[in-house]
This record gives sequence, structure tokens and C-alpha cells, in this order.
Amino acid sequence: MNYINKARELGEALSQTPEVQALKAAEAAIMADPLSKEAFTRYQEKERGLVTAQMISKVVPEKESLALLDLKVRLMNKHPLIKEYFVHQQSYEKMMAMVNLTLTTAMHGMPSASDLPIPEELKGMAQQILDKISGGNPMEKMQISPEMLSGIKLPPNLKP
Repeated sequence: MNYINKARELGEALSQTPEVQALKAAEAAIMADPLSKEAFTRYQEKERGLVTAQMISKVVPEKESLALLDLKVRLMNKHPLIKEYFVHQQSYEKMMAMVNLTLTTAMHGMPSASDLPIPEELKGMAQQILDKISGGNPMEKMQISPEMLSGIKLPPNLKP
């Protein structure tokens, strides 16, 4: 299974990125501080409960989501180590979104920013991201049919 080996290589390469290294270091700093560790553990337990509820019912109770967000903000304000962790987590998530987009375009072709259901003012930025993913190499163009856009709810002032 060559693709499994490639996935393992990708995982190993990603583990060496500054984003992953910074996230691991931020988590280690939290675990080394008893007050931060206790607060962060409480947050993670609440987050796991919310994810479990979502998996079971497919609907996240708004009250619980807001309570978790409120807890996150309070923890970030009170614990600098936790704030640093969430900042690094955001960088990690951006990197992973780029990796996922790159994988998807490699499998399904490259869309053009003009094909995407996004506001005109963002299409230039989107095209720059797509150009970065392609590495300057032409890729097969993704075919976007109206059916693919049928489940996407667009703002009323935006037409695909």
C-alpha cells in the first residue's frame, strides 16, 4: 500500500513543522503548570462532552456551545499559557486546512477562484492560495457542476 507509506511520510513531515512543534511546546507548558493544567483539563472534558453530544445527536446544543466558548475566553484571559496554546492551535489548523485543500485538489483537480461561491473581493486572495497549492504547475481543472453547489447556502447577495 504505497499510499499508506506516503501518508506516514506526510505525517512525519508535518510533525516537524513549526506549527506542530509550537503546539506541542505550548501543551507541554500547560501540563507543567498545575493551575493551567487543571483549568485546561476541565476545558477539554467539556469539549469532549460537546463533541460526544454532537456525534450522538448530530446537533450541538447552542447553550452548551456558547458556554464552552465563554469558558475558552475566560481561560485565555486568566491563563497566558492556555492563550498561547489556542493561538498555536489556530496556526496548526490553518496549516492543516492548506494540507487538506492540497490533497483534495490533487485528487479532484484545481478549481479556479472564479468558480468558487465566494464574494468577488475574496477571489483574488483565493486564486493566490490556489496558485500556491499548485506550485506553479498546471493541474487538471476541477469541474464544478450546479449540483455540487446545490447544498451550499449562499448569502442572498452572492450568486455562484
